[in-house]
Amino acid sequence: MNKLKSYIPVVISLIISFLIIGVGYNSNNDDAVKEVYKVYLDGKLLGAIKSKEDLENHINREQKDLKEEYGVKKIYVPNGIDIEKCLTHKGTILTEDQIYNKIKKKKSFTIKGYVVSIVDSEGKEIKINILKKDLFDKAVKKVLNAFVDSKQVNDYKNDTQAKIETTGSLIENIYIDQTVTIKESYISTDELIFQDETTLTKYLLFGSLDKDQEYVVKPGDTIETVAFNNSLGVEEFLIVNPEFTSSNNLLSVGQTVSVALIDPILNIVVEKHIVEDMDKQFETIEKEDSSLYVGTTKTETEGVNGVQRVTQKVKYVNGEAQPAIITNVEVIKEPINKVVLKGTKSYIGGAYIGGGVPATTSGMWGWPTISPYIITSEFKYRWGKLHAGIDISGCGYGSPVYAVRDGVVVRTGNNPGADGIYAIIDHGDGYYSIYMHMASVIARSGQTVKRGQVIGTMGNSGRSTGTHLHLGIYVGGEPYRGGSPINPLSVYR
Repeated sequence: MNKLKSYIPVVISLIISFLIIGVGYNSNNDDAVKEVYKVYLDGKLLGAIKSKEDLENHINREQKDLKEEYGVKKIYVPNGIDIEKCLTHKGTILTEDQIYNKIKKKKSFTIKGYVVSIVDSEGKEIKINILKKDLFDKAVKKVLNAFVDSKQVNDYKNDTQAKIETTGSLIENIYIDQTVTIKESYISTDELIFQDETTLTKYLLFGSLDKDQEYVVKPGDTIETVAFNNSLGVEEFLIVNPEFTSSNNLLSVGQTVSVALIDPILNIVVEKHIVEDMDKQFETIEKEDSSLYVGTTKTETEGVNGVQRVTQKVKYVNGEAQPAIITNVEVIKEPINKVVLKGTKSYIGGAYIGGGVPATTSGMWGWPTISPYIITSEFKYRWGKLHAGIDISGCGYGSPVYAVRDGVVVRTGNNPGADGIYAIIDHGDGYYSIYMHMASVIARSGQTVKRGQVIGTMGNSGRSTGTHLHLGIYVGGEPYRGGSPINPLSVYR
């Protein structure tokens, strides 16, 4: 029995040797175990090849046109290709060229590049493919220079801005108000891949690569009229026509200019510290005078505006000023109030001589807010839409809002998605005024109000980016009900 046990290892060793010799002997048969690479496209098997590296090299050799088009040294397999190493003893092995031909019929090849992801505060994401990483930084710099003077930007970066001694401005911060990430990736060549900063800059400014809209200058055209008639702000016109440096530049008849609407993809924020001298408005004081007849007035002292130095923080988003915050007001020169004598003397026999209402003491139209104030947005086109009024800020949340002229309140309400808390006044001769984004309305529908009467308080309601008042003036009908908007500042000229 012990002798039998001693023979068992020898027998097993002979069997293993026989199997090894047998496998080696049949290694060239179809049933032999082979090491291959199976190629899958989007989960579907295309076939098996001997070498993954040989396939990749074959693709790179064949795709000469793509290498030349993108200026790269290597072309890669399409996204969705999986190549798995496995052992098999059956199945057909394809050549690299056979697999290559199958792939190119179904999907585009890839190149190495970078994907820029831009995510806003609401989670909306935009992806941009670029060939080189530094391309994005160069394009962003050009976009910034479209909104801010390049010297100011360089002075800010180099900390060489001139200090404010009396008045002036300083850039305090520059940033993109979105989450931006850049990752290296294999990008399909059937996608848009930016290769130069000029094209990428245009895309970041306009949101597309559509052909620019053009306009041929006619007699009498100015930059201001051409911009307005083509739904552009003057600032936007200067951005899309960088050869012009000011709205005062002259246009030549027959000259072709761009009137493309910008729609920036990035929100480039510039925060400024500004100190400027503003008028401190004089007040008009009325005094009764028994030597003057009723209905007549006489100026005793002419009013003279004073000077106040106003310090403010202003945030600009893509060149557009947001509601400002006034941090300090210093009176440099007090105003001299206007004194008007108002007659109280009766006419003989009680008869009224001369007719008409007494003349107003400071114009028909009054200002809707306290002073100092800042106009952060004018009556103009913004991103292709007319801003049908002016935005006044700097007065503070809850500060009084005044009726700009005598009239009757025709409507008040709250439109959370747009105007916020608002009031509309009918001034009786085709003119209407609207006050938007208020914190509260004091006046009520049907109420008769006088110029300078408090009708509400300044706020930040509705679609608003900060505390301010939107004042609109309409003629020929109510706002949004047939009336046409005009520049509110025109009624004060």
